[in-house]
Amino acid sequence: MTRVSLPPLLLASALAALVPGAVQAELPPWVYGEQQRQAPVVLRLTVKSATRAAGDLELRCRVLQVVRQPSSGQLRSGQTVLVSYPAPPSRPPAMVGPSRLPALSPGTTVTAWLNPIPERLATFAPAAGGRSFGPWMEDAVEPGAAP
Repeated sequence: MTRVSLPPLLLASALAALVPGAVQAELPPWVYGEQQRQAPVVLRLTVKSATRAAGDLELRCRVLQVVRQPSSGQLRSGQTVLVSYPAPPSRPPAMVGPSRLPALSPGTTVTAWLNPIPERLATFAPAAGGRSFGPWMEDAVEPGAAP
């Protein structure tokens, strides 16, 4: 009898195809931590409304707290801001890749790591990929990296 040896990656892919939801990889926490630390704007928000148009999701949010903003920033609690980003695409549960941005719904309260969209007043885009809307990961650093 001939024995067949499969490369580990091929074997993992085959198992993932056989057991839906069994494999779900994403970026290590320190990558999201770095993206969150680099975000110029961090806000605590409540989603007031969410609309989908032309493949984008636009959230109208009330600012509950300004955690971080550039020194030239004008954001304040109570202000309404927009967060605009591509609607999360559907993909198989076992698909390997970075965390997807969630489709937030009205009434949701989150901490958001954001980049301002310069050409649109009080409008922002997610700054930390799938971890742009919590949890707080700014303390996560690359193993072995200097503090």
